[in-house]
Amino acid sequence: MAAALECWSSRASPDDDMLEQVLVKTQPRSEASSPSTSSKEPSKWQRLGKNVSGAINTLKTSLNLDSVRDPSATRIDGLWGGVVQNLTKLYPGSQLPEKLVSNIRKHFDSLPISYAQAGFDMKEVFLHMRLIEQSITEDHPVIWIDEISENQTQGSIFRLTFACNSSISLSAMSGALDNASVCCKKIQTFEKKSFTLGIVVVLVQSGQEKFFKSRVETALKSAVKRPKPASMKLPFGLCGCQEQTTKAHLELDNEEDDFERNHEPVTDNSAIRLQLPLPGSTFMVAVDEWQTIQSGVEEIGKWLLNSDCIEFAEQLGPTSFKGIYKGKRVAIEKLRGCEKGSAYEIMFRRDLLELMTCGHRNILHFHGVCIDENHGLCVVTKLMEGGTVHDLMQKGKKIPIKEVMRIAVDVAEGIKFVNDHGVPYRDLNTQTILLDRHGNACLGDMGIVTTCRNSGEVTEYETAGYRWLAPEIIAGDPESVTETWMSNVYSFGMVMWEMLTGEVAYGSYSPVQAAVGIAACGLRPEIPKDCPPHLRSLMTKCWNNSPSKRPQLSEILSVLLRPTIK
Repeated sequence: MAAALECWSSRASPDDDMLEQVLVKTQPRSEASSPSTSSKEPSKWQRLGKNVSGAINTLKTSLNLDSVRDPSATRIDGLWGGVVQNLTKLYPGSQLPEKLVSNIRKHFDSLPISYAQAGFDMKEVFLHMRLIEQSITEDHPVIWIDEISENQTQGSIFRLTFACNSSISLSAMSGALDNASVCCKKIQTFEKKSFTLGIVVVLVQSGQEKFFKSRVETALKSAVKRPKPASMKLPFGLCGCQEQTTKAHLELDNEEDDFERNHEPVTDNSAIRLQLPLPGSTFMVAVDEWQTIQSGVEEIGKWLLNSDCIEFAEQLGPTSFKGIYKGKRVAIEKLRGCEKGSAYEIMFRRDLLELMTCGHRNILHFHGVCIDENHGLCVVTKLMEGGTVHDLMQKGKKIPIKEVMRIAVDVAEGIKFVNDHGVPYRDLNTQTILLDRHGNACLGDMGIVTTCRNSGEVTEYETAGYRWLAPEIIAGDPESVTETWMSNVYSFGMVMWEMLTGEVAYGSYSPVQAAVGIAACGLRPEIPKDCPPHLRSLMTKCWNNSPSKRPQLSEILSVLLRPTIK
């Protein structure tokens, strides 16, 4: 890190020097990385930025090579076209070197689409390229610090740019930087394949500048996330990743079976009545680094569980546990960003609290949260021993049609219940549908508790989730588009198809190809010839490109419950 900090400077290097360094770097980063990383070529498009419409334009533009090589072309579309236009303004009246254009193109392709949308000028892009190339051979982040402005009253504002060949914990970094003399004003990170490019703007009080350099080194060193070889990640749609463990299916003896039958009440869904409309408000809870609640004590109230009453019986993955709470078997999940020693804020949605604690058998039951002295903030829910529908498909055996129908009915009833109460389910897919040991299905956690991140952080999603999303959600503005019962119906049709075929939808396409095909070209999976006619018709209706023409959930249930379907 000491060598990396040699980049410390209060001024940027001349543009010509930086351009020369960019031109020299001709080897793609994927070739300079470790063999285990470079061999996974299909994962190049694994993550996509928030704005999928921008990704569609970028993909279309990438097919138009003439518009890339000839900046004077009459039509240059998409984000890449804007980059080329900026280059021509930076070097007016000159022919752009093909190697320069190629290297910049590789740079933008290696980062999420949100990077291209951030509006960096070419001088900043050249700096980012240089830092990234330097970080490939470094064990620690490579850093460049610029002084943006100086105010004798408040202090100096610095922009910290860093590149790291691993993931970075934003909460750990901001927590290490923030103190009485240093204040984080803005944080941007762009992560892909566990590689991170970050830009942090901080305010440093006068007289503290000489200590800032060492604080930066310490903060970044403490924030680096080292890979854990014991875990293997599976894509988790738009909500990030979940860990796959070898103990996903819990073996329970007859004594435990009797225990559950005696202690787990069987709830009649038809008897559940919630007051409408559900409360639409949220409340915040702030916790300091000593895991003491600073605000929101009254609001969290009955949802805060005593950690002394919770037994962490068995660890299933890096963040997941099997446990016991007041005699009931529960699932315990450590919330990312809320680890021991970190200060954080969490947000609760009151409508989801109502839905996930009402006792509906097709919605995962939420017990509450606990602040454990060893594990930090943990979410406690009912234990679903059967894993996910995706786990069931991974066994390699085709799911019997009778079991498919039972799961489909459970899922449809759960979706109908939440939608009838004005809350569409987000990110419905085979990995968010949980099974108990008897094969009964319920909808997974709907995001009842979320970590409130810095407003400057760039959020990304796993692109595999786009395979289940409705076309209007994929192509819409991520800042305004929301899921509806109609988009839930589309995703339900995709879940039905995967259970019937035992395959992953659009398996031969990359995630971005699937997204473009679904949103722009009407791409839909091919229904097997041996599929029952009623289900073929149902899936076709669910996939209608016009949301208003998709069947109501009550209609879906009536089709699934027909005695003619076996």
